[in-house]
Amino acid sequence: MKTNKIIIILLAFVSSISFTSCVEDGDFTVPQNLGVEENENLNALLDSINQGFVELKSIKDLKKIYISGSNPIEIVSNIAVKGYVISSDENGNFFREFYIQDQPENPTSGIKVAINLTNINTKFNFGREVYVRLKGLYIGETNSGDGVTAIGGKVKLVDNREIDNITVNKSLNHFFRSKTIAEIIPKIVTLGDINNPENLCTYVSVENAYFAGNIEGKTYIDPTEDFDTKRTIETCQGPGIVEAFVETSSFADFANLALPKGGGFLNAVVSKDFSGDFTVLVLNSADDVNMNGTKCTTESLSDFSTILLNENFETTSGDINIAGWTNYSEKGTKLWRSYFDNDVQSRAANIGSFRSGNASTISWLITKGIDLDTTSEEYFSFDTSTSFADSSTLEVLISSNWNGLETTITSANWEKLPARIASNSDDFRTFINSTYINLSNYTGTVYIAFKYIGSGDEDFDGTYEIDNVVINAK
Repeated sequence: MKTNKIIIILLAFVSSISFTSCVEDGDFTVPQNLGVEENENLNALLDSINQGFVELKSIKDLKKIYISGSNPIEIVSNIAVKGYVISSDENGNFFREFYIQDQPENPTSGIKVAINLTNINTKFNFGREVYVRLKGLYIGETNSGDGVTAIGGKVKLVDNREIDNITVNKSLNHFFRSKTIAEIIPKIVTLGDINNPENLCTYVSVENAYFAGNIEGKTYIDPTEDFDTKRTIETCQGPGIVEAFVETSSFADFANLALPKGGGFLNAVVSKDFSGDFTVLVLNSADDVNMNGTKCTTESLSDFSTILLNENFETTSGDINIAGWTNYSEKGTKLWRSYFDNDVQSRAANIGSFRSGNASTISWLITKGIDLDTTSEEYFSFDTSTSFADSSTLEVLISSNWNGLETTITSANWEKLPARIASNSDDFRTFINSTYINLSNYTGTVYIAFKYIGSGDEDFDGTYEIDNVVINAK
């Protein structure tokens, strides 16, 4: 199946080179002022939205109707979304696709658009505000199960679990550019947090980054690869190193440039690799990489000798019942439980809604209160694993105003921590470290919560495991 996909991609690319001049897809200049007809079509859509004939949904809400790995869904209702273009194929690193996110700054969600169009940047340029009328289009994945929700034109003939590109002629009735070209401000994220589903298909910036030492002097692409190359980048995060991948197409015009040897930052679109196994950062241009400074250095773990929290669940059994901790079911009947993991030969905590019969499962496991006023710098870490997480989710949250009572859990203020959490693509036999998460911006007594969300539905009944919950401090 993968071989067939590669052949199709290669043939499509060659065809685009040969026939670009023949494509009837409008004006190949970046539009500053839209034509009369295009303005009229956009205004007609906006009038329909204002009058309630078309519902303007958020990208986040649109993505909720589709479950990764399932069959594509045809949109049959009058709905539309608005987004801002964050990708560019000008330098050849994107092909017949572009990405939009819901806001120019601090986006909460983004989505891919699969379209049978070349020179996309001249029509849907970086920062362009775009409206998409969705009735008659499909929501799904171009690569089933990779987690990248996309808007497409139809179901693929060769795989009914995947969507095919929107044709140029069809796109004319669904995509409407406004005159607005917004300044896109990249969202600053840590490498440990790029796996967060909220960051997928958004434009981000990673600071204190550098390419791994073992690829120093190499180019963005491996000359032995036919299509894409993943290059490891690293960042310093307290006493640890965090890794991720920058993926570059062999057809990118910067493919053969040497990787920078210093440290700095890069801006990129968060996506998935071809196999769907890894979250990757995709550059619009080599100019989005600024690594002319010195590489960061990690702190020594020995400097964080004060242990504010250390729980490995070895002395627990049954439902988790640890002094000072809270094991609470907001919805459903499932609580966090202790179990023995045969793969790592130790005890851990797990939660899952498999065969629960519950329409909704929301379960919290909350640490005891941690006083951060007695130390100067703190780092939180833990390990996670998953046994078929499906579309259930695990969030790690922190609160500095919860009073410790179950009745006030949902009314307290909880902030999401930028943790690396195991996903379906990770080996279920191993635990994934969260990376070291800096808690120095918090003061007073805080509580950290592991919040599981699922249901008895087989698409949402996955299982998560946690272990080695530690806070090191100076």
